[in-house]
Amino acid sequence: MMVRRARLVAPLALAALSVVAALSLGRVVDSTRFVLPVVGAALLPHALGALTRRRGWSGWVGALLAAVGLVVYVVLALEPSTTTFGLPGADTWHALDTQLSGGWHLLRTAPAPAPATDGAILLAVLAVWVMAAFADWLAFARHTALAAVSPALVFFVWTSTLGTNDTQLLVTVGFCVATGVFVLAQNLALLDQRRSWLVSQRGARPHWLAPAALLGGAAIVVALVVAPLVPGAGSDPLLDVAGRGHDGNGGHSYKPSLAPFVDIGRKLDDVNDVDLFTVKSDVPDYWRIAALDTYSGDNGGEWTLSAEGDGSVDVGLPATAPAGAHLQEFAIGPLGERWLPAAYRPVAIDLPNTLVVESSGTIVADADQVSGLRYTVASKLPPLAGTEFTAGQIAATASPTPAALRRFLELPQTSDIAQIKAIAEEVVTAAGATTPYAKAEALRDYFRDDGRFTYDTTVGSTDDAPAILAFLHDRRGFCVQFASAYAVMARSLGIPARVAVGFTPGTTVAADTYKVTSHDAHAWPEIYLSGMGWTHLFDPTPGQNGTAPGGSALPHDDATVGPTATTIPPPATTPATGNTTPSGTGGPSAPGTTPATPTLAPAPTNSSSGTDAWLPVFVVLGLVVLVVGGYVGAVLGLKRRRRARRHAAGDPAAAVGGAWAEALDRLHEAAVVPRAAQTPLDLAAMVPSGTSPTTAQPMHALARAYGAARYGEGVIAADDARDAWASLDELERALDDDVSWTRRWRRRLDPSTLVRR
Repeated sequence: MMVRRARLVAPLALAALSVVAALSLGRVVDSTRFVLPVVGAALLPHALGALTRRRGWSGWVGALLAAVGLVVYVVLALEPSTTTFGLPGADTWHALDTQLSGGWHLLRTAPAPAPATDGAILLAVLAVWVMAAFADWLAFARHTALAAVSPALVFFVWTSTLGTNDTQLLVTVGFCVATGVFVLAQNLALLDQRRSWLVSQRGARPHWLAPAALLGGAAIVVALVVAPLVPGAGSDPLLDVAGRGHDGNGGHSYKPSLAPFVDIGRKLDDVNDVDLFTVKSDVPDYWRIAALDTYSGDNGGEWTLSAEGDGSVDVGLPATAPAGAHLQEFAIGPLGERWLPAAYRPVAIDLPNTLVVESSGTIVADADQVSGLRYTVASKLPPLAGTEFTAGQIAATASPTPAALRRFLELPQTSDIAQIKAIAEEVVTAAGATTPYAKAEALRDYFRDDGRFTYDTTVGSTDDAPAILAFLHDRRGFCVQFASAYAVMARSLGIPARVAVGFTPGTTVAADTYKVTSHDAHAWPEIYLSGMGWTHLFDPTPGQNGTAPGGSALPHDDATVGPTATTIPPPATTPATGNTTPSGTGGPSAPGTTPATPTLAPAPTNSSSGTDAWLPVFVVLGLVVLVVGGYVGAVLGLKRRRRARRHAAGDPAAAVGGAWAEALDRLHEAAVVPRAAQTPLDLAAMVPSGTSPTTAQPMHALARAYGAARYGEGVIAADDARDAWASLDELERALDDDVSWTRRWRRRLDPSTLVRR
């Protein structure tokens, strides 16, 4: 009765162990989106294994059922929207490939707790399914106890090592309890199956340790030596975990992959004007890639992108655009970075797994780079240039700054900042500006007055406080200096400000379609005005005049570089990059009208990042094939060489002894081990009961020949040696009778006979 109950409890306990191991992923990812998919992946392999055992199906049928079950589960549970009548199509496989690529990229670049993207969940489901299926096979096909715990243990150790301390005690206690219950129940269930406590005679045997140790050592070498050399293994993480990153604060941190201001200067100074992307939009606007929202005191002051603390970086945007949003269809060329261009403020996108910096609306692709991507994004645009505001709207901008936005007023307390503030106050006082709106307008006009500032792209990209102060005195610079100085001055006046980085609308190439090049790179300030929100209306950089790249080009903004301003034109070989704003392009919706709700069209499915993301997988798979192939070749080669040496012995008696030694090796591989007191004939009598009746005749012939050669006084002839080796061949064929090909190969690849005395 106890054994029967144990046989019922053991599968349930093992399933519980798999579930606990799967839930330990909560220490690696930052949300609970993974729970239901991985719990299903932990339970279904055990259910399919129980079905296989109940129906009496072979192990290979069970393995095939598990593989089919995994495919069905992934397709129907994780990608139901891509199927037709429940059947996967081309979109299904593309979606899975995209998610796997994104998940692999996240695995390489995002330390825990990583965002629970669709790709990360898909990888988790695959890993948990393999863990549960392997554990079920070890427990109920190989009849092991401790070995069946090892897959879950490896998974649990991995999550414990890389994860945070969240739920550490609860998950550890649950894992230990589930392990104890399973080991106890499994041992009770197998007490009547020729086993001793914890060691199954039908399960793992000691001579399995050699190949396991070899493959385990190879895995360690791959992990420690090869993995760091895989392309992308050393790249900076997109999400850095506090305590392991730079500042030690809690939550995620966003880490840009390049210095934006330096990148803008490089693009504008480059002789070659490179086509970067095209965008189709009925409303031209600035195509923003990032917003630098923190002006720190480091290095004398610098604009950086900050996203620290829980909830600062979110996963994904909705796929359905709200009413009034403006659609943009992007086709990205050699842009290179992970930032996704979009008009501010993006509210929907048809790319999965994008990461969003909540405070600034910066969106980042879950891929090594965005080159080759095509996507559609919807944005809620800020007020456009030319918008008329009422006196009441302008007066309302004097409302107190919301508490959540006060960090956009922070400036380091230095003498340089104090001087910059004094200049800003002098500007707004001279203009008679009293409201934040009027002050913002006065600052813009101060920079744009003809002859006051010279637009010069040869000035460096430094944005520290001394450089800004020097710019205000020397009055020479390009968009980086204009935007940075404006934002610092706005903050000093109590207006929340940040610096946006991206591109001007570009050049019109077709109806509502714009080509954006490297010479369209631009930086501009964004300020927050109560009642209006964040806006880029007050770009202080003089407008483009067709000769100087990097000037402002805000639609419906007619401020251009004045005739007295000095510009540094690009070389004559560089095509002009002046922007042409198409006539009739839309501004804000007319009062009293409600724009139709746009629907995001699916993005074309070509992406160059998939191949790059799979390259490490191919490298690792190649190494695994190399290691396994080397092992197989080494074992078979050494056995063949030893057999040939034994067969070629010059003394016929030694050749007979070699045939007998080969027979003992084959019996050892078949788990037939002679006892110390047995004679050759005693062993020959025992072999058929442990193998096959057809082994009786060749085994007895070999035993008699070896007994005569070893203990007899007669002369052993060459014919006796040939007969012994013929009997050995017959014995080997008999041992292979009624044995699956997998077991035959497992015997051939057993290396224990190579070292057995």
